[in-house]
Amino acid sequence: MSHIESPPATPAVPFTGLPIGAAEQDEAHDFYRRMSIVRAVELEIEKMHRLGRMSGSFHSSMGQEAAAVGVCAALRPADLVTSTHRGHGHALAKGVPIEGVFAELFGRASGVSGGRGGSMHLHHRPSGFLGENAIVAGGVPWAAGAAWARRRQGTDDIGVAFIGDGGFAQGVTHETLLISRFWNSPCLIVCENNGLAHSMPSERLFGPPGSIARMVEATGVRSLHVDGRDVMAVAEAARELVAEVRRGVPAFLECSVFRVRPHSLSDPDYRYRPRRAGQDWLALNDPIANLRARLAPLPANRLARIDAEVAEEIAGALERAEAASRPPASAATSFVYSSPELQNHA
Repeated sequence: MSHIESPPATPAVPFTGLPIGAAEQDEAHDFYRRMSIVRAVELEIEKMHRLGRMSGSFHSSMGQEAAAVGVCAALRPADLVTSTHRGHGHALAKGVPIEGVFAELFGRASGVSGGRGGSMHLHHRPSGFLGENAIVAGGVPWAAGAAWARRRQGTDDIGVAFIGDGGFAQGVTHETLLISRFWNSPCLIVCENNGLAHSMPSERLFGPPGSIARMVEATGVRSLHVDGRDVMAVAEAARELVAEVRRGVPAFLECSVFRVRPHSLSDPDYRYRPRRAGQDWLALNDPIANLRARLAPLPANRLARIDAEVAEEIAGALERAEAASRPPASAATSFVYSSPELQNHA
């Protein structure tokens, strides 16, 4: 299996991809819709923060949509996913309702975490999204443990843990890989290597893109490296690994991506990289724009219809979410301890 080479450290070299073949048209359009939803949701979240209508922090995954959508396209609804503080794209790609995400960030009772989790603690059991985690790599043992439990229950469901390159530096990631091999836990760890662990260039720690996957492969765990700008290649790599994981072994996927926005809303990223680094990279490598270009030889009305439908869906979900009620003060202790309420909320 061959994958397109990963993006270079500098954004000067643009991504180029082959036109989408006729047999892949429907899937490519579906991927375009899903990535467009992730992008549109996050742009609205940024806007709401600037207007003062949302509070708290926010970590954008702009430019990384192909990794989230491509991996989740290989999964079943019953498969389980854990995520990071930069997890809105993973949540949406796994099927978490758009309105529920918006409502959560507005602090509304109809939010997927009851309005009390916020941006870094989205979770939605009906979609198989076990949740984000503000602890770096904290979701890795969740996914491996949940996958192992499902296997003991007699299913072939799998667990998927998204991490960043900073998460790969955490001991828990390596400990989980080791015990997953020993226990045959069917989990896939997906490392979105965006080149920066906050402000530390990952190449200084691990080497060029693809090095992380090679390190994992040296432990005996099947590992692939894929260009995270190409949703079609990500989906192909994810399906290859998921098929193996579903048979009862762990695997690892490194997706080379790029962090377009600052680490968070309050991060002065101009202090450690050029001010236009994200804009310049997006202008040449935007996974959504490039997929659209690969579909360009065909009539554009289908893409235009998708754009209009996505815009309408996002606008409606945002309006309904903001109009929803806030949790009452009397509910302050709900969901803190295991209770029938928690079972009903799930």
